[in-house]
Amino acid sequence: MKMMIYVGLLAVLLAPAISDAQERRQPGRGTERTAPVPKITEEQATKIALERIPGEVTEVKIERKRGKHVYAVEIQTPKGEKDVFVDIQTGEIVGVE
Repeated sequence: MKMMIYVGLLAVLLAPAISDAQERRQPGRGTERTAPVPKITEEQATKIALERIPGEVTEVKIERKRGKHVYAVEIQTPKGEKDVFVDIQTGEIVGVE
């Protein structure tokens, strides 16, 4: 009887912690993570990228490069396509390919 009381009490005490942990879990299969909320907009990242590499923007998407979440801004230039990686938090260019 005492054991059932202890188990019931333990369940009542742990229920909020278990519920909170489930709410914080990232969507997906456990290995996928979502990108943090950007501090700069896609339009700002595009402007920053075009200042570095003039041309026509063909695509902008969020990727993980060099340990950071970045906007990958694809720019078509007369010499071919270039990718400019703009940090989504700071607006800093972290690389060009």
